[in-house]
Amino acid sequence: MKNRRSPSFFVDPRSIWARHRLALFGGILALCFSVGTASTLMNLTYFADSSDEFATGAFFIGSATTCALFGIAQSAVLHGYPQWVWLQAGVFMLYFLAALPTAIYSPDRILFTLAVLSPLVGLLFINSKRQREMRGTMLELRHKREHIIATLKKQGKWKWW
Repeated sequence: MKNRRSPSFFVDPRSIWARHRLALFGGILALCFSVGTASTLMNLTYFADSSDEFATGAFFIGSATTCALFGIAQSAVLHGYPQWVWLQAGVFMLYFLAALPTAIYSPDRILFTLAVLSPLVGLLFINSKRQREMRGTMLELRHKREHIIATLKKQGKWKWW
């Protein structure tokens, strides 16, 4: 039972995902750091005079929305749609552009540096050679899958199960 291939895959994606694990999860970790540092920085600067309920609500709504967008884009990239990487880049740019103007308020240097660098590291992860290679491989798998489905439909053997 060790090296038995599952019949539901024509190409086992687990080996592909194992090869590109750092490219996959590096962007997700960079997003987590971006959300945490930029939100903390914005709470200390932009929302310093607002109520705690408003700042907490804005933090949770903003971070939940961006994490959902990033997750949808990551899922679409893993299903062979590489153009969705632009949504991931947009999320990182949003956090970078939200953290950058806080320099006016003279925030803590370490927090400001982390809030500015973490989206840039995320952009570096999604532009890495391994990530681009993974997007190309997933696109090839999607084309193979669509070709097999079209062939099975022509033969009358395709059933949605």
